[in-house]
Amino acid sequence: MMKGKWLLFGGVVLFLSAGFGAWTLLRKQSAPPPKPAAPAEPPPGTVIQLTGSIRAVHVVPIPAPVDGVLEEFAVKPGDEVFEGQILGRVASEVLRENEKEKALEEERAAAKVSQLESDLIAARLEDSRLSADLSRARAEMQKLERIYARQQLLMKEGATPRKVFEKSQEDFNAARTESETLEALAQQAQDRIARILREIDAAKKELAEKQEAREAARQELAAADILAPFDGFVIAIRKGAGEEVTKAMPDLIELSPDLSVLEIVVEPEPKVAQRIREGQPALLNLPELSAPLEAPVKSAAGGKIVIEFSSPTTLIRPGMNATVSLRLN
Repeated sequence: MMKGKWLLFGGVVLFLSAGFGAWTLLRKQSAPPPKPAAPAEPPPGTVIQLTGSIRAVHVVPIPAPVDGVLEEFAVKPGDEVFEGQILGRVASEVLRENEKEKALEEERAAAKVSQLESDLIAARLEDSRLSADLSRARAEMQKLERIYARQQLLMKEGATPRKVFEKSQEDFNAARTESETLEALAQQAQDRIARILREIDAAKKELAEKQEAREAARQELAAADILAPFDGFVIAIRKGAGEEVTKAMPDLIELSPDLSVLEIVVEPEPKVAQRIREGQPALLNLPELSAPLEAPVKSAAGGKIVIEFSSPTTLIRPGMNATVSLRLN
């Protein structure tokens, strides 16, 4: 009997032990993992290395000259350009159509002047012919007038047949009519010449206006060319061929007049950035240079560290990467 009680007591102890072990294991599994210890900050004097991008200090923005669609650029970032060089072109159908329209108007105005000048030549030839005919007719009329006057005297004396008198009268009247007709035609020719001359003056004035309008349209079209305002280097191009641009875009292209002064921008972690001071020295490992270059920190604000340096070679261009070594305070 006593043996049975010990066995029962032992079973209860084993059951409670197993339950406690299972509960302890479950609690350990459900407990959150321990937080990792914060890394220790590097002590003062520690040298860190950061990689940053080189950029130009002096940058001039080139705006889009007109509204339109960009054609293929003749240059790319990093290229050296000269003053007046075409960097790219903005295609503007409005400007092209306007130039074509002004060209047609100029051609029509020029054709009008040419036609009027041809008319003037013809009118002057006609005036010359009429003047010759009029001179001949007047001479003939004067001759026949003298004959008619003589026949009048003879008729009064009864010394000439009536038929001869009447014939001289008819000849004189016909010659006078012809002379008066030619004189009227000659006057009309003179009036026509004067009118054509006035029309030529007006047409030439109109042609000059059309030529000025076409030249203005041509200059507007030429303004769609993006020209380099100075010798320098292409830093950036904001849009690509086929994209639309407007005159409101102030920095379609960025140029630098020289690459003798450059800067590197690095962005360390905020805690590290706080331990870097303006003016402290930095060592720059630059492409194309075999030895590091020392330069001071230009600014250390906003989490960005800027180091400005004088470039010893034009082979170092904006956009290249460089390594900066800095000592923490």
